Amino acid sequence: MKQIFSLLALFSLILFSCSRQVSQDTIPTSLDGKWRMMIVKDNASGASITKPSSIPGEVDIIFTSTNSTNGFFTGNTPTNEIWQSDYAVTPARLITIPAVSMTKVMETSWGNEFVTNITNSQEYGFETGGLLHIKTSTKTLTFLRL
Repeated sequence: MKQIFSLLALFSLILFSCSRQVSQDTIPTSLDGKWRMMIVKDNASGASITKPSSIPGEVDIIFTSTNSTNGFFTGNTPTNEIWQSDYAVTPARLITIPAVSMTKVMETSWGNEFVTNITNSQEYGFETGGLLHIKTSTKTLTFLRL
């Protein structure tokens, strides 16, 4: 009985000492997956804004590729649902989002940052820590992979 208890204790110690953590050095390689908007930066001034704490909800999008150059995304803003909306990419990491299909109910200032800028997307890139940057001519939207 003592041996079984000892083996069980040892197994539990090994099991709980292991953890699955994503390394902060990880750089995403694909748009596919769920992303949360974290920062919107003005490209000219460098000024950044984040979601005001007074706004409940998030801007979350889920990219789903259909082939190597096209796909769609869905998601939500703090007050609206984003329906299936198309995107296209190139190997040079250019991105085109012609339109966003979504409900349109009294959008928050944070949701407006997304809606106003995402259809002007020109290029995208990835950064260490699971970050995605989508750049327009005037703003850069930064997302965190969830």
